[in-house]
Amino acid sequence: MRAKFQIISLVAAMMISVSATGQMKSASTVLNSMVNVLKNNSIQTNFGLVVKEANSTKPTIMNGTFLMKGNKFAFNTKEMQVYFDGKTQWAYMPEINEVSITNPTENELAETNPLALLQAYTTKSTTKHIKNTSVKDAYTIELNPKDKTSDIKKIQVVINKKTYFPRSIQLVDKKGMISTLALTKFQKGVKTDDKTFIFDSSIYKDIEINDLR
Repeated sequence: MRAKFQIISLVAAMMISVSATGQMKSASTVLNSMVNVLKNNSIQTNFGLVVKEANSTKPTIMNGTFLMKGNKFAFNTKEMQVYFDGKTQWAYMPEINEVSITNPTENELAETNPLALLQAYTTKSTTKHIKNTSVKDAYTIELNPKDKTSDIKKIQVVINKKTYFPRSIQLVDKKGMISTLALTKFQKGVKTDDKTFIFDSSIYKDIEINDLR
């Protein structure tokens, strides 16, 4: 009887081990499928961003629209408009009628384009599925950066099982700041051209241009 119990235990342990390995591969496969959707399509989505500092009780909330094609993107909120054509970034502040122009680094770019950040960390992290009872038709995957000096502690992304569209992205940094990005009305195959990702200062009267390149 004891021998029978040991055999059953061994089989169970082997099944758990195989299941865990398969799950890890599945997490990578899901992320790669999502990244392919982002890379190979022009996409548009509405977003809501909530940023909570570690020592603050009042979060920062921002809503707007986001458009991306390859490494180019543009987003529009009440407070700011940002355009990036693959090299140059324009950040326009309507309240003060000023645009800042930069050639951003990869890290600076990630601060304004969370989808690009997610793509970058897909290959720089270990990945695993996370149990999430609040969503039944989506995967919840956690990314933990392999580089222990990374400013990001972990990333959690919720991905639609059918379309592989990202639904939400949550970033936790080493200082305890939590940024949660919710994406709605996700569309792919949106028609765009190169001008879509370039800021046209000529249409703004008396605009102040701050060229930091």
